[in-house]
Amino acid sequence: MAVARVAPMRAWALRLRPRLALGKLCPTPPLSALCRGLNGLTGLPGAKTILEENVADSVFMVKPTGFTSNLETMQDNKFMGELEEPMSSDELKEVVMSEWQSLVSALEAAGVEVLTAEAQGLPDEVFPNNWFSTHCDGRIVLYPMKVPSRAAEVRPDIIETVRRKFGLVEPIYDMTPWAKSGVALEGTGSLVLDRHKKMAYLATSQRADRNLAQIWAKELGYDLVCFSSRDRNGQEIYHTNVLMSVNSNFAVICPSAIPDPHELKAVYDALKRSHKVVVNVTMEQLENFACNCLQLRGSKGSVLAISEAGWSSLDDSQRGVLESCVDQVVSARVPTLERIGGGSVRCMVAELFKRRGQVEDSKRGLNCCESEHGRLELVIVHEPGLEVDAVMPWTLDTMKVDECFNRVHLKSQHRDFTSLLKGRGAQVVHVRDLLIEVSHQGEEVRRDLFESVWGKDFVDGHNLANLQVDQLITGFSRESLQFEQPPLMNLFFMRDPVFSVPGGWVVIARPFFPIRHQESRLLRAIFRLHPSLKDVKVYEGLVDDPEVTIEGGDILVADSETVLVGVSQRTNEKGADKLAKFLFENTPVQRVVKVFIPKQRAFMHLDTLFTFLDRATVLTMPYFWSKPEIYAEVARRANLLNEKMGSDQRQNVEEWVKEPPRIEVLFKGDPIPKKYKHAMTGLQAEGVIDQAYFVCGAEGSWPSPEAHVAAALTEQWNDAANVFCLAPGTVVAYKWCTRTIAHLQDNGVDVLELDGVELMKGRGGARCMTFPMRRSLSLEV
Repeated sequence: MAVARVAPMRAWALRLRPRLALGKLCPTPPLSALCRGLNGLTGLPGAKTILEENVADSVFMVKPTGFTSNLETMQDNKFMGELEEPMSSDELKEVVMSEWQSLVSALEAAGVEVLTAEAQGLPDEVFPNNWFSTHCDGRIVLYPMKVPSRAAEVRPDIIETVRRKFGLVEPIYDMTPWAKSGVALEGTGSLVLDRHKKMAYLATSQRADRNLAQIWAKELGYDLVCFSSRDRNGQEIYHTNVLMSVNSNFAVICPSAIPDPHELKAVYDALKRSHKVVVNVTMEQLENFACNCLQLRGSKGSVLAISEAGWSSLDDSQRGVLESCVDQVVSARVPTLERIGGGSVRCMVAELFKRRGQVEDSKRGLNCCESEHGRLELVIVHEPGLEVDAVMPWTLDTMKVDECFNRVHLKSQHRDFTSLLKGRGAQVVHVRDLLIEVSHQGEEVRRDLFESVWGKDFVDGHNLANLQVDQLITGFSRESLQFEQPPLMNLFFMRDPVFSVPGGWVVIARPFFPIRHQESRLLRAIFRLHPSLKDVKVYEGLVDDPEVTIEGGDILVADSETVLVGVSQRTNEKGADKLAKFLFENTPVQRVVKVFIPKQRAFMHLDTLFTFLDRATVLTMPYFWSKPEIYAEVARRANLLNEKMGSDQRQNVEEWVKEPPRIEVLFKGDPIPKKYKHAMTGLQAEGVIDQAYFVCGAEGSWPSPEAHVAAALTEQWNDAANVFCLAPGTVVAYKWCTRTIAHLQDNGVDVLELDGVELMKGRGGARCMTFPMRRSLSLEV
């Protein structure tokens, strides 16, 4: 677990007026007014729905200046008690303020934004998550509390301040009037939310009415999992967040607190469908508030916020699992608040999510990739499956790979990869799930899908009812290796058949090898037919042009106005020029940088030797751009060695001398390109890059440049340079590339290491395996 060492962020102090009468808030919109898209296997939002974030980077906390034991809530909160040694009110205030401040300071030190407010003097104001929640669709929800002293915590001044700061301009969904009917639903104390999967967990109690939760779930588009709970004395547990915590990639749960085996199975099934790592805790650990924890996002990665008592109650194996799921653990000592208040760290923070609704989406759209380094929000991948079984020693060249795969290990490693993406808050959508959702729209759409990929004649010659969606990927064959339609063996390298460019456009590529053309047709059909994708702008002008070859591995978006296009083994200059023409005519792009690299398999794409780590910061090959003659010398020495060993393998030495890497910069409205003989000098002169790090270490750090290049070529063959940026300064890389990882870590880059020995056999790295559709804007964290 990497521990982020960051300077504390400033706490935003809300300057709030004294409590006002609640008055009339914005009316709750009727259910019929809600717009929801398809939310099935993928959870991919419809054109009018919102990507719900699971992990907040901002929280709201209230100072406990009026904190004391609340006799009203003590009736059903069996976790409340008395101190062993009585305190005066002033002593109690001093102690709980110190505990509260320790949590605030710890969260700030981890890079979490903390907004604070003065209290009104109510006993339980320190637990604000019970009376309101914020949502990415622009709404605040207000909840009905069980007792009057807690209902009095609802404050219009806080509501309006949060709405303005986070752009939550949609009508408030006010459920507080339900309290007059004697029912309660106490916010994210009663509802434990998996926002990313739109799943809500509810332990029914006096503070968590099942019917009211169903109304809430229907209004906000969530699936609801309800169950009963009991403590060790058979008493109902007052809040769900005392017995479970559900986060982006893991969950903490006390199974002995859910006595009904059928209900417990339903909970576990839901967690399994959501691909959560589950940490089971005992009743004793629950009583120490081990489940009352929350995952947040700090400035350098994910944070687990938990009390010192909860963290200390866990054993080494439990702590090890949780540490592997986050980047940093923040444990705060809050024993007095826990003992008297009957709540812990999770209860003390209300998550704050900024609006990602229609105003923002009308500007950005579902597809928005305006850089290589913005925080990853939505990515499409394909988990390799049966199609890789077509790779055997006699089909290696046809399938364009060097080795046969162990499918079990390949799938396992790919799942580890997607877990890393999910763990950093990205929504991961699988191609197979998109295909299933397309096919569920009826026979007409299903026929259109198959005809778009395989052709009308083929589909007419077969019974549509007998064609399986999976066969679009695994291939259509009646006997082993006798394919009437080929397997898409390379589809798990999602980067190549489709890519995003600024302006909200998706571009369907035309791969170099005909065996990959069907991948492009498949992706084009998905974008045309899937209800959540069909409104995305798609450029298809390249895919059917026989003079063009272009693949996404050669396309790097430096910023909203600059796109790099590698002219390589897989992308020809006609493809680069045609893409540039489209970009200048239809997008905000003002310049296209054509990067000419050797047309060799080792450097099949630009991203095999050049990727972004952050804004204007790249990882690339040593001396590749500045002194290509060193590569010529290494090639010469390799040729001599091969000759001595009796091998006919040879490298083209002259290519490095006659056609060294170079760039041409095309500008919108200017027919004359600017040419740079030395590519790196040109990229720096154009302001595309400021800082470069190198495979296997800094230039000059080896005994000789030739020794450095020879080592770098070895790691680069296993995709050392093909890292994938999840957020500024955070990348995924194969752990095999040890020298490169060490060099990056020494320079402050957060590297998530992926054990991908089987994945490497396909000759593609972390970036190759992704099709990012949405990243945060360049100025966002």
